[in-house]
Amino acid sequence: MAELPPPKLEFDRGCPDCGERRAVLPPPLPGVSDDFDWKARDYDSLRLFLMQELAYRFPARRRWTPADMEVVIVELLAAAFDRASHALDAVQGERYLATARRPPSVRRLLKLIGYDAAERVRDEVLDSLPPPPEGVTETREEQVERLWRLEPGLMEAARAEGPRLIAEQRRMVTLDDHETVISAHPLVSRAQARLVWTGAWNTILVAALLEADRSLDEPLPLPEAGGEADLLWRRIEDFHHDQSIPLPAAGGSVTSRHLLRSLIELRRMIGAEVFLEDAKPAAITFTLSIRAKPGYFRSEMKQALADVFSADEGDFFEPGRLDFGDDLFASDIIEAAMAVDGVAVACLNRFKRVGSGWPDRSAQGFIPVEADEYVRCLNIRGEPEKGYFRLIVNGGETG
Repeated sequence: MAELPPPKLEFDRGCPDCGERRAVLPPPLPGVSDDFDWKARDYDSLRLFLMQELAYRFPARRRWTPADMEVVIVELLAAAFDRASHALDAVQGERYLATARRPPSVRRLLKLIGYDAAERVRDEVLDSLPPPPEGVTETREEQVERLWRLEPGLMEAARAEGPRLIAEQRRMVTLDDHETVISAHPLVSRAQARLVWTGAWNTILVAALLEADRSLDEPLPLPEAGGEADLLWRRIEDFHHDQSIPLPAAGGSVTSRHLLRSLIELRRMIGAEVFLEDAKPAAITFTLSIRAKPGYFRSEMKQALADVFSADEGDFFEPGRLDFGDDLFASDIIEAAMAVDGVAVACLNRFKRVGSGWPDRSAQGFIPVEADEYVRCLNIRGEPEKGYFRLIVNGGETG
């Protein structure tokens, strides 16, 4: 290490008590000239720079050939610098998600932004991988990295999906958030959230209208090979897997409330109290008379109209097709009936809510529905409280 020069004590003239220590420092080192082209990073530019340096150092020499030892050394250095430059670029590229190429780097960078690729890949996908070498035990993360090496398209899909999910709002803050998040579940057709004062604080009460008009506490059907229940559970499993929500084993004791509570507990705000309730149905009944055109059989016309006004998926009275508080208009029913091939005239003779306390509304042309109710007309024999209708077909052909 360099040693500092010893300080010298000097006094000002005329004042023997006024003195200070002074040290004479050596002069600064001369600057080193830097004429290196720092933009030279590939073999050609590095070789050119080194050859120019040779020509500058030895101006008397006018001719250089590939067989010269100096040229050989220059080319070896240029090749080594080129490899080092490429290595630096590769290492630098692994720092960023957009440029990373190695599966471990991509997986770690995605996890930094909250996208855990190891948890999002399904077990059956990892089980389909070729077995690892004998004696090698892989973690789930290593399995995902090996999967990405075999199928780079899956890694690119994860690279694109991870940043997109950062801006996705999953936390339930406002009432609209509660409706949006809960309605996204495959079991839910519609959801409506409202604040309820409990006497001490506000509670969020969510009314859920489930698919197939089932109840929150009704046990879900068991998965059956090739059945509707199997498809339903497949959609539920996909949703819970994508949302990283714990999923209980399928069984007779699993209800819609169990599954939705798992979603709510994961997405609700801390300290927010969220309760679920079944949506309130507004059961309606109507009598529709139609006159069939000549050449159309009455029985076929009646069956076609019954299919139009069924509660199956895509039909007029599918639960959730009309939102909470949507009034039911007679003109919509007439329009749906007239769209059936062979209907000449359609008329509503009766149009009201189920129950003797509700008046007929065929003259008014609509049935009002409260903001927390939804229209229901399942037309199940023996269950008139769930809504029903009667079809009268005149004209046409007998049969």
